[in-house]
Amino acid sequence: MKTKTLALILSAVLACSLFTACGGREKKDLSTAKSLADLSGAVIGAQTGTFHLEAVDQIDGVIKKDYPDFTDLLNALQSGAIDGYVAEEPTAYDVCSKDSTLAFVPLLNNDTGFTATDAETGIAVGFKKGSDMVEVVNDIIDDISRETRQTLMQQIVEIGANPDTEYDGTLALQIDESNTANGTLRVAMECAYAPFNWTQTTAANGAVPISGQDNLYANGYDVVIARYIAASLGMKLEVYAYPWDSLIAAVQSGAVDAIAAGMSPTAERAKEVDFTDCYYNSNLVVIYKK
Repeated sequence: MKTKTLALILSAVLACSLFTACGGREKKDLSTAKSLADLSGAVIGAQTGTFHLEAVDQIDGVIKKDYPDFTDLLNALQSGAIDGYVAEEPTAYDVCSKDSTLAFVPLLNNDTGFTATDAETGIAVGFKKGSDMVEVVNDIIDDISRETRQTLMQQIVEIGANPDTEYDGTLALQIDESNTANGTLRVAMECAYAPFNWTQTTAANGAVPISGQDNLYANGYDVVIARYIAASLGMKLEVYAYPWDSLIAAVQSGAVDAIAAGMSPTAERAKEVDFTDCYYNSNLVVIYKK
């Protein structure tokens, strides 16, 4: 009887060791993954209402889960609820630089990675349908070289590691905000999607106050681009924080003038708002816990 009992105990211990927790699921190791095929059997998350979620459907044999924002995705990954989540490469560099237990699988737009158009992997400014601002802002964006955009992103990732400490360097994109004679440009973003946009507690590194929120400031790649656009128009920038699924409604209603929120100008979204040319393009990756 003792032998049988011991055997049962050992079996239970072994079963638990194969799962993230007793009664949990078996964890998929993504550390050796190099292609979408290598992700088969994993639980992969993505943000609700994004192309990232659609991209998960390109991976055979996975369980798809969606979450409202990237904070929830990161928490799900840390808790073991998912094995990885889809994000842009700059986001991966940002979260992995802040947490050494995280890594990512680079999945280029090729035969073994995701299939995506430039519109699906790019980000653009969104305006209300019929706005005459699109062409004006296109001219501003088109003046920013590809090299400047890439260098700026690298700098923003560095700043994001210590956002309230002044950056020891000069941003690749120089901004003269001395002229605001042409009014105010109200721009919406999540303020929670680093390195594209985030919230901080000081005005360090050119951060912009978040309207309606005391002692909170927005910064990130989207913020710098929005500052540059506003300055080029001779306008003062105001930043408003909205949940992801409320951004389009905010610009449609006239509550804000534009969206600059790491938003891809997909065909579906283009039915609801008018987009500028993309001001940044990146590869998709899957972030995982080592």
